[in-house]
Amino acid sequence: MTTRDRVLKGLGVLVGATGLAYPVCAAVCPRGKGDCPYPGKCFLYTDVDTNSICDYTRSTTSSAPAGSNAVVQAAPATPASGVTTTATATTTTPVPVSPGPNTLGLLPVSALLAGVFAFIVATAVLFIGLRSGRFGGRTQDPGPALALSSLFGLGTAEIVTYLLIGQNTSASLFAAFYLLAGTVLTAYAWKSGALSRTVVLGLTVMSVLFGFVLLAPLMPIEFIGLVGLVTGTQTLAPGIIGILGGIGLALVTGRTFCGHICPVGSIQELAYTVPVQKITGLPGRYLEILRAGIAVASVVAGLYLVSIMEYTGVYDFFSLTLSTGFLVFAGLLVLSAFLYRPVCRGICPFGLIFSIPSHVSRYRLRRTGSCINCRKCEKACPARVAGRDASKRECYLCGRCTEVCPVEGALAYSAAE
Repeated sequence: MTTRDRVLKGLGVLVGATGLAYPVCAAVCPRGKGDCPYPGKCFLYTDVDTNSICDYTRSTTSSAPAGSNAVVQAAPATPASGVTTTATATTTTPVPVSPGPNTLGLLPVSALLAGVFAFIVATAVLFIGLRSGRFGGRTQDPGPALALSSLFGLGTAEIVTYLLIGQNTSASLFAAFYLLAGTVLTAYAWKSGALSRTVVLGLTVMSVLFGFVLLAPLMPIEFIGLVGLVTGTQTLAPGIIGILGGIGLALVTGRTFCGHICPVGSIQELAYTVPVQKITGLPGRYLEILRAGIAVASVVAGLYLVSIMEYTGVYDFFSLTLSTGFLVFAGLLVLSAFLYRPVCRGICPFGLIFSIPSHVSRYRLRRTGSCINCRKCEKACPARVAGRDASKRECYLCGRCTEVCPVEGALAYSAAE
């Protein structure tokens, strides 16, 4: 395939996927319609007038000295076609704060500085540990060691910053940055040969923690955003930019996001490490057919502002909200101990989207001339995509193949020659 063909395919993928992602709250609280099951958890969609109907709001706070009342004005909700809604202006009085000039204005700056400090400390500690071999394998080259330590430092810094700021800011912004930067850093680490199975598991733990703190934004439930973009009621936001950027990067890096950054995929990866009898006889194409059918059904349901993916219980699980949804995802997680990534491979519409550019991605795990055809990688691959001529669209870069390969350098994350 020529470079021109790759570019044309990449543009086609990006154009076709434009409507398949949107900010975290739109799926939970459709614009001005329906009961709001998550009051207070949405940042753009909140029940400001306590009438159990989600209102699309962008609040602005007037500047005021510390200790004085701040007035928050909610923008009117934009109703869907044929639906009449009413949004009311709400005046709120913040909790009194300790005396000091512009305390509210200094809080985000203080949180940002704390996040930067956490990033520097975490990155430095991990960098020293990786270079010295205290965390397992020793990373000789400073570049890969810095990339890995920066990735863990980034996750730590974002968690610290978000916890300090609280829900006064959008989780989608944090998630988008983690998605884009994390994808690039993990791809560089793979290319440098610095990622081992142990490090991969460490990354999954970080991403799972990230999901619990930020309530797993940008996850499968956002698929209904296709409706918002098609009807013109949804505009670009950090969530959209992050997802579309991730899809574009998948053309180069493969499924680094699904494999290492996505909290839903990461927690399934951890579940599969449980030592139980695995389900290995189910052909992967059956799961792909199921996933494609669910994606089509999600689009149809989205026309009526119904999110099928909401019923997976992703948000309830990561927000530790005990409900039917929580139990549904917990059941899927139990299944993940027996069947490799059932949500990614058989349910998640974004899994389908990311598989398209990954099918033609420039970088992927490839066999080199050192391969002795022992087929140990094929036996170790839980997705059954390690064959010499197999498509790598469902390769989640779990590291099992490189771990069992008896010949150093026989498998490499590289571009096509």
